[in-house]
Amino acid sequence: MAGVAKPVAYVVRFGVFEADLNGCELRKHGLRIKLQEQPFQILSMLLRRPGELVTRDELRRKIWPAGTFVDFDRSINKDLNKLRLALGDSAESPRFIETIPRHGYRFIAEVIAPENGEGSLVAAQDSSILEQDRSPRQTGAQAERGHEPGAIELPARYGLRRSYLIGIAALVLLGLGLVFYLRVARRGVSTLAWTRRSVAVLSFKNLSGQPEQAWLSTALSDWLTTELAAGDQLRTIPEENVARMKIELALPEADSLARDSLARIRKNLGADFVVVGSYASLEKESEGQLRLDLRLQDARNGETIEAISETGTESHVFDIVSRAGTRLRAKLGIQAVTPEEAAELGRTLPSDPVAAQLYSLGLAKLRIFDALAARDLLQKAILAEPDFALSHSAQATVWARLGYDEKAKDEAKKASDLSSNLPRQERLLVEAGYQKISGDWEKATQTYQTLFQFFPDNLEYGLALADVQVSGGKGKDALTTVEALRNLPIPLRDDPRIDLADAHAAESLGDFKRVQASATRAAEKAQAAGASLLLALARDTQAWAFANLGEQDRGAALALEAKRLFAAACDSRGVAASVNENGIVLQNQGDFAGAKKMYEEALAVYRETGNRNGVASELNNIGTILIEMGDLSGAKKTLEESLATYREFGLQGGVALANLNLGEVLLALGDPAGAKKTLQQSVDICRQTGDRSKAAGSLADLGRVLEAEGALGEARAYEAQALAAFEEIGNKSSAAGAEVAIADLMIEQGEGAAAAAAASQSAQEFNREKMLTDESLAYTVVARALLAQGKVADARRAVEQANSLLGKGPNRDVALAVAITAARVDAASGDPANTNQAARSLQTALAEARSAGFVNRQLEARLALGEIQVRSGNSSEARASLKALKKDASDRGFGLIARKAAAALGTRTLGSAQPSGSP
Repeated sequence: MAGVAKPVAYVVRFGVFEADLNGCELRKHGLRIKLQEQPFQILSMLLRRPGELVTRDELRRKIWPAGTFVDFDRSINKDLNKLRLALGDSAESPRFIETIPRHGYRFIAEVIAPENGEGSLVAAQDSSILEQDRSPRQTGAQAERGHEPGAIELPARYGLRRSYLIGIAALVLLGLGLVFYLRVARRGVSTLAWTRRSVAVLSFKNLSGQPEQAWLSTALSDWLTTELAAGDQLRTIPEENVARMKIELALPEADSLARDSLARIRKNLGADFVVVGSYASLEKESEGQLRLDLRLQDARNGETIEAISETGTESHVFDIVSRAGTRLRAKLGIQAVTPEEAAELGRTLPSDPVAAQLYSLGLAKLRIFDALAARDLLQKAILAEPDFALSHSAQATVWARLGYDEKAKDEAKKASDLSSNLPRQERLLVEAGYQKISGDWEKATQTYQTLFQFFPDNLEYGLALADVQVSGGKGKDALTTVEALRNLPIPLRDDPRIDLADAHAAESLGDFKRVQASATRAAEKAQAAGASLLLALARDTQAWAFANLGEQDRGAALALEAKRLFAAACDSRGVAASVNENGIVLQNQGDFAGAKKMYEEALAVYRETGNRNGVASELNNIGTILIEMGDLSGAKKTLEESLATYREFGLQGGVALANLNLGEVLLALGDPAGAKKTLQQSVDICRQTGDRSKAAGSLADLGRVLEAEGALGEARAYEAQALAAFEEIGNKSSAAGAEVAIADLMIEQGEGAAAAAAASQSAQEFNREKMLTDESLAYTVVARALLAQGKVADARRAVEQANSLLGKGPNRDVALAVAITAARVDAASGDPANTNQAARSLQTALAEARSAGFVNRQLEARLALGEIQVRSGNSSEARASLKALKKDASDRGFGLIARKAAAALGTRTLGSAQPSGSP
């Protein structure tokens, strides 16, 4: 059977697009863009007659021939909208398709015909357009060079002038969704053969020696980065990464770099080319004149490609940068900036000279971790030019780093409202920032997914996508994103931050073995690249992983190394974080005093740097350590201070966390009603913010409160809901904790055998994760379940196991639970000596519970004593103590203990509350 001949490809290029008019395919950077048949036919007609008017009647006859029954006006408008969306075009400010009112349409961008001469544009094409097509901007080898492999990271706040392309990303690719994105990931390196070459622009040396001109160092390099990024043909390294690299490699500002320095920069940043330079005032020669000297150097071979010098007035400094950028682009073989791109580029820069200076100085401070100085400078920049969106966006970042979430949200909202005049990609980035700060993880995920799908060689977008996926409780999706990043070409796929993103996602799923493995890979890569700050982050993550895997000594050593690396870079936030990590390690080791000292040290750093989020967080940590130490009154006071700080600055996630811990304290202090109210507030906040992890934790604690009140069915429903959430998230340790709580309820509901099995399984999970305190509590529940079945010997072995896990510095609450259960096991043996010992043990536990203020444990110890007295035949004393216990428990809202006391008395419980409501 003869094959059907394929149509000869007829490919024309315009901008960063190419269209195979015979094959009916539209591509951007080699990636196919989905476009339906009729919109493509319209595009094909326009491309075959660029610069000419194509009337609506011509379109109707060609695409909707006679006999076709359609609403022509509605159909053509709909199809043109689809076409414009695919091209990122706009009817109001067209770049490609111009509407001629009441007549038709015209393709206004330059179109490049096939170089081999096969097929040609319609003869009626304007000759001037053909002349433009022969210009160096996008013909021959130069057009291909724009797609050579390289490495880069695109900046998050600065001008990547891809204005109209983002229309595709924002709407069309949202429709393609994750399917297209995963397809890109699966195709791997071959899919990304078009990966663009990368350029890193370093800050420039101030040869004038005048401090008032220091701002130009950042401004000139940032603006040149923006200029080179326009048109999508180069990938520019984000300025934040360049600043980090300079700190890590201790590079001074220089106007030229030696071969070894270029090699180190390439290893650290993955850059193909580096631009360095200097600037100086020429006041002696001409007042207000500025000279900019640049060198374009190839980081791959250490050669200097071009030296450029431009001169102009300081009042027109951007013109100097523009001319320098044009020359650099020509040397790199890429097209010049179009007039439309130049106009877009200008909108990403402050128009007010004072605002421009302050904005640049603020960014420079932000990049060297001086958020307080950045805050003041950016605030002045905003006062000088209130309508410049990117100043508000940068200020939002500052407020977020300082822990002022509500202020950050306000600034991000202002930036979003003012971003309508920005190029579309920049506008999407501003919107994504607002969505993140607002906790709208679904929209933030969609935005970054769109950007990453459309720019799959942009590591920054992929990392941002994985981050918001984790924040939105989609850890498994984040791991899928990480796999896509691992399929990027070398050197992008070797970036240590990919492994750190993997560790972050694995942590959200409770897989600390994977956290440890990924963080270790990140550390090895960071060390090889000389990226000391990334190494510090990796060491900090390793410390956290080892702490959760029970290897506390290794965790402590790694936390100290992270602290040293952060301190060397003057990163106070990093120092505080690593000190906090050391505190967690000590807490896990049972060294509560040492942990408290670490938390207080971190608290001091956060207070010194003005980081209110850090202050509230450390207060929360200190509160939790005081709970473990048995200082409930101190814990309550500290957690209330943490809660007030979180509330003052609108940190809703922190409010939920502090409420969660405060609920635990209130229950222990004998206030189940207050605990329930506090925990419900935490649940409500988490549901609003989409924080499923904290919501599940609050639900689990609510289940414990309901159990204390005696509402066993409702308690079990809450715990089951928490368990399901933890399992969905992938948090194994928290899921095991919920299982223990359910096992405890099973005992009360007469399911002793099932309870013993469930609690034993949870104990094994805690053992795997080296969570000794939780394992001890699980074995305590196992002992109670076995005791309920009359298996006293087995119960004794379980409680002995629980006791052996307490360690030298036990959690006071768990230690009391173990002691009370051990006394019950002794009393159940029937040996009078054991019974007497049990009574003495309970009296000791009761005294300790009273001293520490654990009202819940006091009631439990009193119940156990009363039951022993009943079995010992001391009915009068037993009756008096149980009657008093029933009243006290009922008055405080501990309905379950009140019922048990009544049962031991042989009477019905009076007035026991049965809380209502559903989880």
